[in-house]
Amino acid sequence: MSYLAAVHLILVSIVLITTLITELAARQDWLPYWQTRKILHIIAVGACAVATFHIDRELLTWIVAGAEVLLLVLILTNQLMREESGRRAWGIIWFPLAFLVLLISPTPRPVIAFSMWVLALCDPAATIVGKLCARKTYNLTGDEKSLIGSLAFAGSFLLLSLLFFLPVQFSVAPEDAHDYFSVVQLIGWPGILGMAVILATGESLGSKGLDNLIVPLLTAWLWLGVDAGQYALLLPLILGGALFSWWMVSRGSLTAGGALTASLLGIAVVIGSHSFLWLLPLFLFLFSSSLIGRLFPATTAAGDAKQKLPRDATQVLANGGYFGYLAMFSWPSEDLLYLIMPTTEVWLITAMAIATADTWSSEIGQYFKWPTYDLIKWRKVSPGLSGGISWPGTLAGFLGSCFIVISCFWVIPYQNPNLLGIIVAGGFLGMLIDSVIGSLFQAKYRDLKTGALSDTPGPNTELASGFSWATNDLVNFIAILVGVTIVDALLTIV
Repeated sequence: MSYLAAVHLILVSIVLITTLITELAARQDWLPYWQTRKILHIIAVGACAVATFHIDRELLTWIVAGAEVLLLVLILTNQLMREESGRRAWGIIWFPLAFLVLLISPTPRPVIAFSMWVLALCDPAATIVGKLCARKTYNLTGDEKSLIGSLAFAGSFLLLSLLFFLPVQFSVAPEDAHDYFSVVQLIGWPGILGMAVILATGESLGSKGLDNLIVPLLTAWLWLGVDAGQYALLLPLILGGALFSWWMVSRGSLTAGGALTASLLGIAVVIGSHSFLWLLPLFLFLFSSSLIGRLFPATTAAGDAKQKLPRDATQVLANGGYFGYLAMFSWPSEDLLYLIMPTTEVWLITAMAIATADTWSSEIGQYFKWPTYDLIKWRKVSPGLSGGISWPGTLAGFLGSCFIVISCFWVIPYQNPNLLGIIVAGGFLGMLIDSVIGSLFQAKYRDLKTGALSDTPGPNTELASGFSWATNDLVNFIAILVGVTIVDALLTIV
């Protein structure tokens, strides 16, 4: 048997045996449920980290892809791994997906291995210490977390960084011949400490197993997406993010989870774009949305349950997540202040123009309560119902798009005289796309007593149209993605 085959057999056997033993232990109550899950977590994710160096990358990619499909089938058919609450254990799905993304991407193998070790060891450290020592817990996005657990995550990350990146010569493939093992000395401990805080915050925001996706991908980005000179900025940015979070929570604009998510998004934008300038569209969206909500207070029975409440983490990502992604991965790394790629600038401004147009339209349309019509079916609906438009809301959406473009015009290139108009039109079009998707797919519920439709499920309602998984947040995200894509297509024509 070859070395490769032996390693493959050993790792697969260890994971399968551990899976069966922990599943049996959980069902027979031999150990507390959370302990069996963490044992499996350490073994399975740790095996991924080991396999990164010892199995051919292409073969490993196919193995992980197959395992991901198999696990997805098992979870969906309720054959394996349900949590104590009875819900499906989606966490077992997310970490192979993160591993697969890293394998498919050009990420060097040492970084992939380290990212998986962070998930394998630091995440369980947070859970174990939190379960055993925490007296108080907090809830940012759904799952209970603890401050001492987050500190344990950060501390274990610092220790792992020291051990993994000791200046020891390892035998790696030629394409991985980078000096990652002396990176601690290069970055410096303030940078490593900043990374620890960011990753601990990211883990605290992960619920329903999403931390298994967030932690490894964010770890890899922090090693590869941050220039050496930027690591000194991490701690000042974290301090600024903490002050911003306190301010937004204290004024009731964001929940604690929403504020921390917005802060991490802001840090990612600054690091990815190499400039503080691109915080402006994000800040203008958050500030103007909050101001519009206060100037035009309105509540409707048909609207989403989150209307008039502080924005949570999901809402922040739905409106600003694509903007952050573009800033993190589409920016020329050699440019420290301004972009040299016009399409990237246009994408960023268009994303925020769509988010602002949609928010202004919704808030002001509900405030004036003019006749509202479903954009596709063109029948009268209650103000606030997804898919509905009115004259005040439509005008407000256009003005919201203009507001973002005019406020940020000085960072938009002028190679094309029609560029500003295209972006304004793109923001307005994105708002209309949101209404189209909302009309066709977003879940609407009928009150069993009154027959009234709303976007909010309740104990006395039934699904009248759309899909239960098609929430307002998902519709917002898709509308921004589609709107930016259309604007990019228009740029190739004009």
